[in-house]
Amino acid sequence: MNVVSKTNKAKFPTKELKAWLKGRKGWNHNEWIALLTDLRSKGYSALTDTQDGRDSIGKFLETNRSK
Repeated sequence: MNVVSKTNKAKFPTKELKAWLKGRKGWNHNEWIALLTDLRSKGYSALTDTQDGRDSIGKFLETNRSK
């Protein structure tokens, strides 16, 4: 179970991340920052504003990106 989801009331942004990943094989730092900013504006600050949350997002992206 995801520890971040247990400690924060915000739902994990699976749908948004899958949409962001569509067609991407990789991304750069600026794209990562833009993604975090977009997620924060959609109410996911509990994830985007903590290291554990950002790590969870990054792990999801790495696990689900196109190979």
